[in-house]
Amino acid sequence: MSLLVIIPGALVGLGVFILVSHLVPGRPRLDAALTRIAGAAAQHAEVPPLRAMSRRLVVVAPWLPIPKADLALLGQDQEGWLASKIALGLSGLAVIPVLTVMALSLGYRPSLTLPLVASIALGAALFFAPDLVTRVNGAEKRADFRHALSSYLDLVSLERGAGAGPTEALEAAAQIGGGWAFARIAGALADARKASRPPWEGLASLAEQTGVFELADLAEIAEVAGSEGARILQTLNARAESMRAQALAATRAKAGSRSTTMVVPIAMLASGFLVLLIFPVIYRAFG
Repeated sequence: MSLLVIIPGALVGLGVFILVSHLVPGRPRLDAALTRIAGAAAQHAEVPPLRAMSRRLVVVAPWLPIPKADLALLGQDQEGWLASKIALGLSGLAVIPVLTVMALSLGYRPSLTLPLVASIALGAALFFAPDLVTRVNGAEKRADFRHALSSYLDLVSLERGAGAGPTEALEAAAQIGGGWAFARIAGALADARKASRPPWEGLASLAEQTGVFELADLAEIAEVAGSEGARILQTLNARAESMRAQALAATRAKAGSRSTTMVVPIAMLASGFLVLLIFPVIYRAFG
């Protein structure tokens, strides 16, 4: 009897450990970074089983919806994201059978239909849970990027007003600002410079990867200034003001929606208080 309790408990602990290890991001490893840099060596590197399974899943089912823009914005790779989905799905499928075995070991005889349906439902829910989490985190990260981008536009306009050229203004403004958004912009400009491409192409590529299409507008403005020598100070200032107005409107709408949702718990609390007051009277009247 003790072994029938210990073994399912150990399996549950192992499933929880796998779940937590895939949900909590670990520290970046130097060997993994060096493997990614050396492209040829990456093909022969040892691949974890879940990551190998995710690679096969990408090849076999390319129609799977993968939020590439959100993953690029969050700095996650597709294989690791799919590996977390597979781990969560397998954990969800394993939890109910393990609990059923524990119940059988304790003398209960539950029906097998309900654990089967519950196991499939829990596995499917946990398999698709990273989609929702990634989209929500990506939307928040994209909103933060847009806030930083409005400040970046102001800095670019100041650099242009000081007499810097389009390329110098874009790179200098990215170096002035701090935070991850400015670091991503500076990295895109540095990659374009290393590839001997104009900086607005790097911004356009970053916009396509992350889904922040305001970067594409900035790339078009910088391209016009670089190729035709147009004055873009007023255009940059107007674009920054427009982005700030959109961000303010979105913040007000979000605050309004949260205020509306607070009506429901307040109404439930008031209803419960009224029931508490009326119940003794009704009980004495009909008791």
